[in-house]
Amino acid sequence: MQKQSNARAGSPTLVIIGAGFSGTLTAVNLLREAKQGEFEVVLIEPRPRAGRGLAYRIWDDSMLLNVVAGNMSALAEHPDHFVEYCQDIDPALHAGSFVPRRIFGDYLEHLLQHAERESRVPFSRILGEAVNLRPQDGPKRLRVTLADGQQLGADEVVLALGHLGAQKLRFAEALEGSPRYVANPWDYAAMDHIPAGRPVVVLGTGHTAIDAVFRLTSRDDARKIFLVSRRGLLPKGHRTVPHPPHTAGFPAYLEHLPPTAFAHLRAIRREVKRRLQAGGNWRDVVNELRPHTPEIWRRLPTTERRRLLARVGPWWDIHRHRLAPTAYRRLRGMRQIGQAEVVAGQVLRLEETGDGVRVTVRQRADGSERVLEAAAVVNCTGPDYDVDRLGQPVLLAQLRDEGYLRADPLHIGLEVDEQYHLLGADGRKVPGVHYVGPMLRARYWEAIAVPELRRHTHALARHLLGRRQA
Repeated sequence: MQKQSNARAGSPTLVIIGAGFSGTLTAVNLLREAKQGEFEVVLIEPRPRAGRGLAYRIWDDSMLLNVVAGNMSALAEHPDHFVEYCQDIDPALHAGSFVPRRIFGDYLEHLLQHAERESRVPFSRILGEAVNLRPQDGPKRLRVTLADGQQLGADEVVLALGHLGAQKLRFAEALEGSPRYVANPWDYAAMDHIPAGRPVVVLGTGHTAIDAVFRLTSRDDARKIFLVSRRGLLPKGHRTVPHPPHTAGFPAYLEHLPPTAFAHLRAIRREVKRRLQAGGNWRDVVNELRPHTPEIWRRLPTTERRRLLARVGPWWDIHRHRLAPTAYRRLRGMRQIGQAEVVAGQVLRLEETGDGVRVTVRQRADGSERVLEAAAVVNCTGPDYDVDRLGQPVLLAQLRDEGYLRADPLHIGLEVDEQYHLLGADGRKVPGVHYVGPMLRARYWEAIAVPELRRHTHALARHLLGRRQA
């Protein structure tokens, strides 16, 4: 299904592939800022509604944003924009509110609709999946092919494919395809079919795992949940009255440090201790670091980046990516009554039994083996961003196999240059092909939350329009 374009002949065509947060907001920025005749914008997405990436396609209003409304504006120049949208729905909502994710998805959809109405350039949407992208001879230097065989030419293409599929676990291969193993943690329909009245093992203890816990227990409020991960670390909670981060230059206490992960960790810990002794809060230290994490990442050599991800990263994540206060208290209450139990250790085996799954874990504390009997197992270990081993999406696999993109040395994302061009297998930029989304983590470390992606989508749009970033 395609909305026909009314572009003038010869207008450059800019194709955005993916309409989650990053693709939708890139389109919004282009439509808001492009001058007449500058571009025709085409947005390709297999789902009928835009702005509904993994986080925002949830229709359960008990699933809240993990960031206050005051820091969720999609428009960098209008920081209260999302708050004002929320107050049109409910005047009681304010900058410190943690609102349902569904509302943010509605907000992104509204933004795109408004930008389309006000835009001075043609805009069209194609409902379909892009499966191939190659250079071509002719007036349009790129050709995009869809799963149904449709082709279109483009002068510039933005890949905004969002979060990829869940990691495949080697020890779970025998259970692939079984209804007792939910490989996709965002498949709530599969979770809803798990028999009631019996425990479930959730692999992982991050935000996706907490979402799974809430979904599973909302359908069966007496169900026991085992949360299993190597370290057993759970996200911390936000303050009930959050403070906006103090804006400042690069922290003085991080200047002139050796370029090692542990030197930075020690310095941050000293600063947290100093703040606590002065009556402050560790959250302020973490919040103030957010704009500077790309610079910290840039200063570290590859070996230290690897060490940071393996040794420091899990601790940083639970302090940096926090739960909404109500979600934190809900989880804490479930743990206090024993309904949710954290098991720290390494999964050794998953075995399907006659009516369930047996999970054997070597416990971190003492090395002993513990057997967990459950109705099912849900894989919440997180997305897999190693493009060297991915078969899906088909488009990324094609670009990789033909040398038009490459993984970074740590296999956590894609290599891009400062204008968001993909770097090919030869290390050179691929003309006309750009990427924006969570796999920018390879270059910037922090690239999955709204404040960071908001900045990247705006910078990319301005680059595509030939504007200098203000």
